[in-house]
Amino acid sequence: LSIMLIAQITDTHIKPNGALAYGDVLDSASCLKNVVKHCNKFNPTIDLAIVTGDLTDSGKIEEYEEFNKILSFLKIPWFVIPGNHDNSKNLMHFFDKHEYLPRNEKYCNYVIDKYPFTLMGLDTTVIGENFGELSDESLQWLELNLKRYSSKPTILFMHHPPFEIGIDGMDNQNLKNSAKFFEILRSYPHVKHIACGHAHRATETVIDGIGISIAPNGAHSVNLDLISKNPLMFIMEPAAIRIFKLNLISKNVISHLSFVGKFDGPYPFYSEFGVLLD
Repeated sequence: LSIMLIAQITDTHIKPNGALAYGDVLDSASCLKNVVKHCNKFNPTIDLAIVTGDLTDSGKIEEYEEFNKILSFLKIPWFVIPGNHDNSKNLMHFFDKHEYLPRNEKYCNYVIDKYPFTLMGLDTTVIGENFGELSDESLQWLELNLKRYSSKPTILFMHHPPFEIGIDGMDNQNLKNSAKFFEILRSYPHVKHIACGHAHRATETVIDGIGISIAPNGAHSVNLDLISKNPLMFIMEPAAIRIFKLNLISKNVISHLSFVGKFDGPYPFYSEFGVLLD
């Protein structure tokens, strides 16, 4: 095999018993069910999925129960990290059968080393806050494990993006100590990509030669408002997930957006004789 596919799902915001969110507008449970079906039908088969935080809307055990009930239909291995709407302790307690998750730890940081790329989940949550931060302990953990697992290319998964996207209401909630984060990463060129959530928009940048992306949302998107200081708004743009295509030979990482739903096509460009159709 020369490629590996990872689906990134993010910010599912599941409510207890599949209740609607945000003024009874958002059916987040149905959106997640559609994402699961989409991943299961994807061709070629996706190897694994990572959910990058805000699994739930308020971190309650009954929300994790609902989330787990839906994700149990996913036919591939899946992994989770917490977001600011989650409760890290509840998440680690509820998913105690997920052997990759830490036990009795303050932060939900972990390494998955059984694939051709090392996958690292980072807990950027701060109790009681919407913004993110990597604690001194987490930064030490990161450096230790980047050293320990330096023989393979690595992808980091985290909730809060370490860069500003230009939407005021999201930028005041991003990763607050990104300078310290990148100071560490400069010494570890085997980090090939950083995959984030939180901002509910497909967004990409490069910092210090490392590609960084935010996954789109399988449910609701943050409105693309790049000029005003108005309160954050959400918009029901077409649902999508990010698919990472990892080249196991070149160690390159490419990502695509895969839209969830039924769309016209695919239609041929060329006739059966190889002529471009008018």
